[in-house]
Amino acid sequence: MRTYQAKALGFTLIELMVTVVIIAIFAMIAIPSYQYFVAKSRKSQAQAEMQKISERLENYKGKQLNYAGFIPYKQVSGQKGLVYLPYDSTSTSFDYQLYVSDINYAYDASDTSQSTPLFQPLEDSTIGQGWRVIAIPNQTKTSALRKMDSLLLDSKGVRCATTDVLTSTSSSCPNSKEW
Repeated sequence: MRTYQAKALGFTLIELMVTVVIIAIFAMIAIPSYQYFVAKSRKSQAQAEMQKISERLENYKGKQLNYAGFIPYKQVSGQKGLVYLPYDSTSTSFDYQLYVSDINYAYDASDTSQSTPLFQPLEDSTIGQGWRVIAIPNQTKTSALRKMDSLLLDSKGVRCATTDVLTSTSSSCPNSKEW
């Protein structure tokens, strides 16, 4: 009499666990690298948008003879001189925020020592002799994006990037490199 032994089909629990561990190791390596490259592309997008804004500003000056009154394309509703990237993102979902301002600061009337400059959008500027565009990465998103450079570009030819977080009234990049 013949006895047939049933052939086991499928994988053992150990084989499945080893496979899951290998996939987890690959994910631990791949996800941070992927986030870094995504953040780097967001920085490149911010640089490209800053270049577009500078071109629009020079075109505007060619027609108006100064920069006063310039309104950036896709400006955030109710916030003069502010643009979120990507366009139409919100105050929490943006990757970079761009501040487009007059190169000359305004000061509060009570600030007699002029120690605290105020953000002066070109739209509200009266003189409009120069401009400054500052790009700041969102500090509440991924660690890769938080580590990206803040960028500054102005009408005087300053073009710098810094790992320090700039503010809307920064006029230089500490610990900077050119981009």
